[in-house]
Amino acid sequence: MIIRLVMLAELVAITAALAMPESLQSWVLASFVLATAALVVAIFPSSTSLGLSKLLRPGLVVVLVAPALWMALQAVPMPMGTFGNPIWATASAALNESLAEIVTVDTRATMVSLSQYCAVLAAALLTAVIALDRYRAAQVLHILLSIATIATAMWFGKETTGIAGPDGSTVAVLGVLLSWATAIRAVDQLRRHSRPGTIAPAPLPALFAAIIAMIVCLAALLSRANSTAVVSALLGSGILLSVFAIRRWFLGLWGTAGIFATAAIFSIASVTVIPFRTNTDLTIALSTSSQIATERMLQDVAPAGSGAGASAVLLPIYRDVGTGATRERPTAAAAIVIDMGWAFLCGLVIIAMLGACILVRRSLSRAHDYVYPALGAGATMALTMLAFADHGILGLGASLLVAALFGLAFAQSLPGAGRDAMSAEWKAPSERMAGPAPASPPKFASSLTAIWPRAALMLLGIALIMQAVWMVPPEWYLGGQSSLSTALSTIAPRPYGISKPVSVAAAREDLSLRGEVRSSLDSAPAADEQKTDSPAASKAFARALRSSPLRGDIWLLLAAASKHNLAQSSTAAMLKMSWYTAPNELDLLPLRLSVALATDAVLRDFEFRDLIKRDVLLVVTHQPIVSPVLAAAYRSASADGKVYLESLISELDPSYLDKIHARNSRQGSR
Repeated sequence: MIIRLVMLAELVAITAALAMPESLQSWVLASFVLATAALVVAIFPSSTSLGLSKLLRPGLVVVLVAPALWMALQAVPMPMGTFGNPIWATASAALNESLAEIVTVDTRATMVSLSQYCAVLAAALLTAVIALDRYRAAQVLHILLSIATIATAMWFGKETTGIAGPDGSTVAVLGVLLSWATAIRAVDQLRRHSRPGTIAPAPLPALFAAIIAMIVCLAALLSRANSTAVVSALLGSGILLSVFAIRRWFLGLWGTAGIFATAAIFSIASVTVIPFRTNTDLTIALSTSSQIATERMLQDVAPAGSGAGASAVLLPIYRDVGTGATRERPTAAAAIVIDMGWAFLCGLVIIAMLGACILVRRSLSRAHDYVYPALGAGATMALTMLAFADHGILGLGASLLVAALFGLAFAQSLPGAGRDAMSAEWKAPSERMAGPAPASPPKFASSLTAIWPRAALMLLGIALIMQAVWMVPPEWYLGGQSSLSTALSTIAPRPYGISKPVSVAAAREDLSLRGEVRSSLDSAPAADEQKTDSPAASKAFARALRSSPLRGDIWLLLAAASKHNLAQSSTAAMLKMSWYTAPNELDLLPLRLSVALATDAVLRDFEFRDLIKRDVLLVVTHQPIVSPVLAAAYRSASADGKVYLESLISELDPSYLDKIHARNSRQGSR
């Protein structure tokens, strides 16, 4: 009964992650569900503990824990002048307070990435617990195939990114591999079923379902995915079919070598059809989408990376003006390099290749159920190639599906793990009746072996719950929802005629803070209409910047909210941080120009004059989007600010100055 509940929980978590847009709500839901399942397995005694302890070798434990430790270390204060990112020293000077230097440029984004990794790890371990039994492993295989096929079909049937979103090609590739695994298993069952005296479940329905799923996934890949996704699916399928051919017809060393040589030649020939991008970074060489900003980020990568989740935070800084956040997503390999460093990516690729070799060897050594480790090996090769082409593998839904697949593969890779786990409870009563109890050291060792996997699952479940609770209340980041709403409401009314601007949210930034900041930016103020002090807003925004110093929108809001409480030099420093951390965001132009032109300390600085001129040029060249911005900024500017703005506009577009005067005349007559 417990195992069935755990299977249901995993099904809910993966399905919800694929069906819902990647957001705070989907992460919290997945974390809560997987944490509950992990705690249930850890608290209630189960015969699977022995099997899981046999599966989790020390080397594998180190590999699984290392990424989480590295993410945690990125958020730990570093000694001055070491691996700490210089943005913290700059933010410290702007806020006029001491901030510790750390590796990551955004502690909140790093903690969210750590939470996602813990959820992925929990999904893999829970699937391994379930799949230790061969019959439940078959059920898990069929469930994963159903999820991948339905998600791919819905992605295939939508013109825009909906279900499965940007993870669609990754899910489709996994669907192809799961279809092959199901079909191969069904063929093996048919062979065994045809022998006299053998009893096996009817495999024909599974075979037909695998064929239908394969047609759906291949159709989606051929019509909507790029050539790299198709080749990666072929590469993974080639591994599966090679293992099947070796076991079916070509047993022995030379037969194995011949099959793998043929597969290698086929793979190399397939790779030649991929359009490689020359004169660019290796991590984006297979991408067919625009990677201009990603290439710029890669040129500035630090040896220790910029922090897990930093690629989404840095993207708005490096992309060109007017470019939407969703038009470019770094490939998974590029995001890993930006977040964790080159050494981490190289180690990850090496471990992936070693893991694929181990799974192939275990698959060839198994008498039955060899298809599961072969599926893991094929998925490893396919996903490694796919990581250099798109971002999908790092999505929440796709990563949970990948985790479940590898949990299934490793659970069935050792032939004795599941049988030992299931026989532990059966042996216990007979051993008690047979004779004296064994010596205490074996008892202690056996109990320790059975307890430590449960303890690990319990710690993982508690960590997931704590992380989910940390992400639930959005007011935690800005010091309280009521105080935040009051602070934002005091900034000022919306400029006349400004329509809702395009979103500046990066792909992974649609979390708690973004909604409140966006609502305030949609009500960008006229600075001279601001008469109310807002110390609550200043404190709230300052707290947010202590964990996210690259948020140019928050720097701007802090400058606007605190300009009546701080000296003009402090307001100027915060405006400068807004310009440097969000130079190309059209959304910020209304408020930034209003505050800058109303601050005399800014107008007297030649560097600020150049920055204001750049923003005015952006407004003039993007009139259809933000044409009323200059009129509102002119109305709220100081006397010197109006003179400077008139000189700029007359230099850039004299006719535009007449429009501003006419607009202000109409507004003044109301």
